[in-house]
Amino acid sequence: MSIPKLSVSNPVLSNLLMVVITALGVYAWVTLPRDLIPEIVTYTARISTFYPGASAETVEKLVTARIEDAIEKVDQIDLITSKSSEGRSDISVQFEEISDRDFDKRIQDLRNAVDRIKDLPSELLDQPEVVAVDISNGVPMVTVAVSGDLDESQMKLAAEALEKQIIKIDGVSNIQVAGVRDREIWVEVDPDRLKSYNLVAEQVSLALSQRNLNLPAGVLEVGQSEFLVRTMGEFRSVAEIAETIIKVTTYGTPVRVKDIATVRDTYQEARTLSRINGQPSISLTIQKKNDGNAIRIIDQIRKIVTPYTEGQTNPVNQMIQKTSSKLTPIELPPETKISLVNDSSVLLRERLGILQNNALLGLVLVVVFLWLFMGSRNAFFAALGIPTAILGALWILKLMGSSINASTLFGLILVIGIVVDDAIVVIENVFRRMEEGLSPAKAAIVGAQEVAWPVLSASLTTMAAFLPLILMSGIPGQFMRVVPITGVVVILASLVEVFAILPAHIAEWSKPTTANSEESRSNWFVNIQDRYVELLNRILDWRYVIVFGTVLGTFVFSILAFISLPKELFPGEDFPQFYIKVDMPTDYGIEETTQFMEKLERVVKSLPKEEYVALVTNIGLQTPTNGLEGTSISSNVAEVLVELVPKDERNRSRDEIIEFLRLQMTEITGAEKIYFDKQEGGPPRGRDVEVKVKGDRIPQLVAIANQLKKKLSSIDGVFDVKDDFKSGKPEIRLRTKGEKLRQFGLTIFQVANNVRHAIEGNTCTVYRDADEAIDVVVKYTKNSMNTIDALSQMMIATPSGISVPLKDIAQISRENSLVDIKRFDVERAITVSASVDREVTSPAIATQVLQATFEDIGFRYPGYSLDFRGEFDQILESFKELGLKLLPMGVMLMYFILGAQFKSFLQPFIILFAIPFGVIGAMVGLLITQSTLSLIALFGVVALAGIVVNDSIVLIDFINQRRNQNQKSKTYDDQEKANDPVDELRDAVLKGSRLRLRPIVLTSITTIAGLIPMFLGLGGKSPVWQPLASTIIFGLLFSTLLTLFVMPALYYIIEGIRSKSKPHYTD
Repeated sequence: MSIPKLSVSNPVLSNLLMVVITALGVYAWVTLPRDLIPEIVTYTARISTFYPGASAETVEKLVTARIEDAIEKVDQIDLITSKSSEGRSDISVQFEEISDRDFDKRIQDLRNAVDRIKDLPSELLDQPEVVAVDISNGVPMVTVAVSGDLDESQMKLAAEALEKQIIKIDGVSNIQVAGVRDREIWVEVDPDRLKSYNLVAEQVSLALSQRNLNLPAGVLEVGQSEFLVRTMGEFRSVAEIAETIIKVTTYGTPVRVKDIATVRDTYQEARTLSRINGQPSISLTIQKKNDGNAIRIIDQIRKIVTPYTEGQTNPVNQMIQKTSSKLTPIELPPETKISLVNDSSVLLRERLGILQNNALLGLVLVVVFLWLFMGSRNAFFAALGIPTAILGALWILKLMGSSINASTLFGLILVIGIVVDDAIVVIENVFRRMEEGLSPAKAAIVGAQEVAWPVLSASLTTMAAFLPLILMSGIPGQFMRVVPITGVVVILASLVEVFAILPAHIAEWSKPTTANSEESRSNWFVNIQDRYVELLNRILDWRYVIVFGTVLGTFVFSILAFISLPKELFPGEDFPQFYIKVDMPTDYGIEETTQFMEKLERVVKSLPKEEYVALVTNIGLQTPTNGLEGTSISSNVAEVLVELVPKDERNRSRDEIIEFLRLQMTEITGAEKIYFDKQEGGPPRGRDVEVKVKGDRIPQLVAIANQLKKKLSSIDGVFDVKDDFKSGKPEIRLRTKGEKLRQFGLTIFQVANNVRHAIEGNTCTVYRDADEAIDVVVKYTKNSMNTIDALSQMMIATPSGISVPLKDIAQISRENSLVDIKRFDVERAITVSASVDREVTSPAIATQVLQATFEDIGFRYPGYSLDFRGEFDQILESFKELGLKLLPMGVMLMYFILGAQFKSFLQPFIILFAIPFGVIGAMVGLLITQSTLSLIALFGVVALAGIVVNDSIVLIDFINQRRNQNQKSKTYDDQEKANDPVDELRDAVLKGSRLRLRPIVLTSITTIAGLIPMFLGLGGKSPVWQPLASTIIFGLLFSTLLTLFVMPALYYIIEGIRSKSKPHYTD
């Protein structure tokens, strides 16, 4: 029993199936997590090694290079990059795109390779750590800023209370806090007093750590009882720290901490500062897990924050009391403000809302066109399959672990019109059978069975074009492959609906129909069919001229359009925020950087109030903006996040505002680099132009990098030109005198430890105040160690009990050092990068200019080379993969399917001829809309290949059926008398084309109608997805016209030649 027959004979089963699919789909829609982009996996591992006290050069030579040599032979490594900085080595290992299981194996191979290294320095803090990197886990969602007229302790307590609440929310992975300082007890020793008592700072630290103890001594048995014995010596107050005895003089006088130091209850020195709208603040940047629902998480955060923003301080006081029982409730002043900035859920809701609105509008347009062409009852049957197929697909996507994101929603929009194509073909044929007199039940079975193979073949060819796209590699591939996955899943669900559910509905709810009934075909379309046949008949007379002219025109126009269209990886979007990132001179401290940022904030505040919402300034750190970078922490770096109002509420675009600020900032000086960083559409990616200079010597690398920057700056439309080389802070280096060390019985470690005590300070113990653990830090007073002479005079304790000045055992020199040394593919490298104004030029053009200018770099500078790994390189790789690998693969799959259906080697070529017709239409669409040829658009061209052949399949199949019917209807004598098989072929072409005009036009119109809202932005504009809609709409429009007029002519030419050599056609 066939599936349609089973459906008609048991409608209850079909309806139950539809109910179950609907229920599961609704559940999936409600519970699926929401994200802006799909989960991105980089297949990257990081190897971190800590080598305290070692310079960047030493770390590179003794750690980084040795680890790179050891891991180079691990299989499937695509790229190795590294950064060697003072005391630390970070190596990033990027693998080819492999399975999760193979990735785990490669991580273990890395660990084994590192473990086999025998010549790493013994002074390493620990063995190198190998971990997998997940850029999706820890994506920033929102920043909560605590500001207002609060002192530091009140602000810190409020921020901690918020942090403890937010971290409990399901899906939150981490909270990065900026602008907060932990409480510390400073023991600031006076070097002159130390010298007078023949002491060193290390002895002070030792005395405090030995005094502040709480140690168990075991169990004491007294009679039949047991007692736990504990020695209690913890500090009970800050005053006790000052009273601690360091030593006793020969006269029996105790030397206490207060005799040589000042004890202060204070806060640690500021490493980072946070400001909102120019006012001090503490910012909490909340990051989510990769499976977290961003919208739901931020909604819960808003519930926590709302009472504070409305001035309800009681919840805050309750949480503060729970934090420490000794703290008294505080009343937050009216000026207190807790703000949510950089809220990703706003953008997420907007983008998903745009796609959802366009999907609904597309669905409405599809139903309207179905009603116009097929009548209300048949339109209802066809439209009913759309939600059923989509809801069924959502359930499958949930089982696959997917999410509702921009790619998923566009995949649904893409197939809204496609999923009714199968239903249209089935309903058309059932309707025709009912007009011939069959009952609804019989017509539903026969009509569905007759078109089963063409429908299945059309669906399989569409999936055949989609499936290779799933294999696209790299981050762009991970971002885009969700679209074909969604499309394939929906088409599969649609096939279930068309053959297992639709026949039952037609049989149960339709009325017997005749050619004269109300439900019969519209007269207006009969007139169109007549005009179509007349025009087609004339085209068949001029078939050679039209076919060859079309082929030549298609080829020439496609080549010219491809060359002339500007190219980019992904179109940009006007996201309502951007970063201004600042690098100050390397010798700048946090105070000098703050002073400069105050000037920069004043420039940004010159923007009209109606254009921006907030400014969030981070001093001492720069946060990643694309998921591919790490957080940069240094006293000489800073950033300002400028949050704009939505684009519909301001007169200027984001790029126009950035250009305005760039001109304004020429008035402030002092920074080494100021550049703008903005989020673009699509997945995380690098800068527009990116070039790596590779070689051995740093000075030569710097010289070449400067030439590259100079050339880039001279290109119109290129801005924010910079490199990642950092010269480093001036360094005072101590080189110990070996003979002197042996003479005094000292080691290099002892000397280094004494110097660290003096300058950085030493955390010697922990003071507990209620539930708070506070570090006790021994350090020299701030002004006692601010000259090289003071450093040289500091005293170093020897094992014999005497102290010697540092200058006697070490040579002190002032030199310049490197902050870090970067390597790319195991070679030293400096990266030069820039952004591009796409209205003036493109990343591809700018990169090509550089390549032409520096093509002889190896000749001019032997041993040095350039590596272009920016957007231009990604464009080349992606276009090459799509055009030379995935599209041919899809065409081959389609040819195999069509050959199996038509049992012919030649007819699949006729059908596949629709693909170049679609390509020329896609190019026309891009030219008309003035869009770029982006990866998104090219992706649409490949997907279009599977859509445009569907009309040709139905057309060729029915022409073949007409020829078979004509052949079978003849008597033997008629066949003997027939002497002009070409006339019979012409008749079959004309009648078959007339018969399938309605379903061809209707399937094309419904697919186009589903995408029109996205193309026109009726439900909101999406610059990333609009080009894809454009390519499919125009490609399908052109291919449909050519399918209706040129395809029959091509069929007539080829089959006419065959018919002359073989008089009688056989299937």
